[in-house]
Amino acid sequence: HEEPILAQVIIKSYEGEEVDGFYEGEGFICFEGGNTYKGLFSEGRMDGQGTYTWADGVKYEGTFIKNVQMLGGRYTWSDGSVYEGSIKDGLRHGYGFFRSGTRPISYHGDWCNGKRHGKVS
Repeated sequence: HEEPILAQVIIKSYEGEEVDGFYEGEGFICFEGGNTYKGLFSEGRMDGQGTYTWADGVKYEGTFIKNVQMLGGRYTWSDGSVYEGSIKDGLRHGYGFFRSGTRPISYHGDWCNGKRHGKVS
């Protein structure tokens, strides 16, 4: 599974705190196309802990820095597959765990730019 990238998105609605016209603190956004984000904002951007859900059911729960999934989190795909671990620029990068939802495959180990970087267990 590939991590979905946050593309240019258009905001449909926002509920939450604002400071000087920027989203700040806790909030909830609905984007055109059905994607949503619930979590922390700073200076109008997704920043801190939050959950981004794509319209197709893919979900990312974890840390955002300036609208980008970073540091650590959990991806869950609609087929039940799960990745939990290090994230850099929205991709699996560093140490993490992946378990397939459709096949008896799992992997604990290093990742580099979204790809396994070692042997499958």
